[in-house]
Amino acid sequence: MRTPQHHRRRFLPGIVLHRNKLWISELYGYAILLGLLAALFSISLFVVLNASRIHRNEIAISRLKIERLKATRQIADFVEMNRLAVTLREFTRDRIPSSIIGTLVKHVYESSKQFGYDPLLVLAVINVESMFDPKAFGRYRSGALSGALGLMQLKLETAREVANDLGMKLDDPKDILKPEVNVVIGVAYLTRLIAQFRSFKLGVLAYNQGPGVIIQSLSEKRPLSIDYYNRVLRNYYKLRETTRKMQDQGPTS
Repeated sequence: MRTPQHHRRRFLPGIVLHRNKLWISELYGYAILLGLLAALFSISLFVVLNASRIHRNEIAISRLKIERLKATRQIADFVEMNRLAVTLREFTRDRIPSSIIGTLVKHVYESSKQFGYDPLLVLAVINVESMFDPKAFGRYRSGALSGALGLMQLKLETAREVANDLGMKLDDPKDILKPEVNVVIGVAYLTRLIAQFRSFKLGVLAYNQGPGVIIQSLSEKRPLSIDYYNRVLRNYYKLRETTRKMQDQGPTS
């Protein structure tokens, strides 16, 4: 005869063995436990997969935002360079080939952005220096060659010094005639002079006359010749006026 205690033990869930047999009630307990574990595993897996999916989506969204920002900047750059090209073409009355205008505008715009200038100002300096001729050779008033080369009329020793500061190699003097080299070095040199004299006006004058001449004139309190500076400003304001007129006429004119 089974005791009540024995009878109750048969229906208790858990790991209970009776004569090496597993009772049905115990199977129910295991099934419920396995079901709970499976449910927890499924929920955990869902949470992990969903978190991973959300993370991937966030990365994709961030990349799309970056690409959109890049595209917006590229469009803005394209619009600005096109504006400069139209201005320069009108300013020079089409005496410069389109291929040169495109190359010139590209390097002037990039260098101006790098050093924080209005690109029209750089174009004004180039016009005074070389009249936009990439192969220009500078001359003194006597007619002798001055050694100044290219768009921004750089001398070899000065160009090499500035190029070295920029981490550029300038082994062949002919490289100075390349617009992508000449403009970058010229704008960097102008920036250095403006910083040296802490004056835009004196920096521009030093670019033309040399920093030594400006330093000596200031130390001796001699009046400075500002004709070059005035010519640069006149060209700058003419370029600005040309830009304004072209914008007023609109893209279809």
